[in-house]
Amino acid sequence: MPILEGVRVLDLGTGLAAPYAAMMLADLGADVIKIEKPKRGDLIRFTDDYIHGKSGYFLGINRGKKSVTLDLRTKTGREILLKLCKDTDILIENFTAGVLDDWGLSYDEIKKVAPSIIYCSVSAFGSVPGFERRSGNDITAQAYSGLMALTGEAKGPPAKAGAPVTDVSAACMATIATLSAFIQRQRTGEGAHVKTSLIDAAFALMPNFSASVLNGSPGFRRLGSGHPQLAPYRAYETSDGKFVVLGVFHQESWERLCDAIESPQLVSDERFKNNNNRVKNREALDQSVGGQLKLQTLDHWIAVLDSHDVPFSPVLEVEEAMEFFGDLQPSLIANDVPSNAGPIRMLRAPFEINGERPTHALGAPALGEHTAQVLGTLGIGKEELDRMRGEGIV
Repeated sequence: MPILEGVRVLDLGTGLAAPYAAMMLADLGADVIKIEKPKRGDLIRFTDDYIHGKSGYFLGINRGKKSVTLDLRTKTGREILLKLCKDTDILIENFTAGVLDDWGLSYDEIKKVAPSIIYCSVSAFGSVPGFERRSGNDITAQAYSGLMALTGEAKGPPAKAGAPVTDVSAACMATIATLSAFIQRQRTGEGAHVKTSLIDAAFALMPNFSASVLNGSPGFRRLGSGHPQLAPYRAYETSDGKFVVLGVFHQESWERLCDAIESPQLVSDERFKNNNNRVKNREALDQSVGGQLKLQTLDHWIAVLDSHDVPFSPVLEVEEAMEFFGDLQPSLIANDVPSNAGPIRMLRAPFEINGERPTHALGAPALGEHTAQVLGTLGIGKEELDRMRGEGIV
């Protein structure tokens, strides 16, 4: 039985963070109803047309949901949402802070009709004074948090991480906190207002840096693929123009690396005798290690480093990575998932429970596909629905 079977979730999110959190709940068996603006829908429905003319962005984070169109700017739209909340366990939203308050849909207002609801708010900056109503997104959170300043080549400009790391981490934080509040409700019967933000999530991505920064002046700066606290811990070019990453994080792996690259003298070199010294002498270290790695092809080093138990990886393109691990672990990818773009392939949930990756059998819905079905449970018939459609309410 799906773990969250019988749990109803209202997804008021747009973009990535809140919708991705809601999708994880759908994968776990929750009945997720996505509330979208009539005609326009979630803006990322039209971000791209990579999959049969439909948005790959939208399809990737809205699996397993029902789509209901409802204009929350209207009095009738808000009244309908409040009726839906009465039988809802969890509501997730990522409106700019204050917008739902202005519409009378704050946690305090909704808990009047649904006292035990878990209301999860994901915002850009949370309750930071002066930023309460400031909008933001993944790239602004990366920049404000210092994450962007740590990313990129040392002598180049700051760079955004290739993936939307603060959006995704905020989604994970929201899911963890929401499920924790839900468990607490099982014990106490009380609802809760859960909050997280992109800036909180960005800081959470740097736990290895934060204590040092808060208690000293380590001067961490961007190092390309390198690491401010570990060395050698970066990508090196091989003789065929490809790249291999080394993740040497303790003394044993350093000694095994020296053996693998046929440079045993590096072990006794005072400049490299421990990680602290290697970090301080990073430039000389990279010349020694990088010079050896440049002598052979990537395939050669894959075989040699693997045989010496050195933490390493080839640098794969996204397509190569998904094909490689998809072949090794077929459960990673779900095939022929029905969606509004037809049958598609999708990554399953990023975790296993009792050896299985829970993933909803259905993909992302068409805009408003379930409006009649869901509102019908509130006693709204076809005639009234047609009238509301004409008025742009649904």
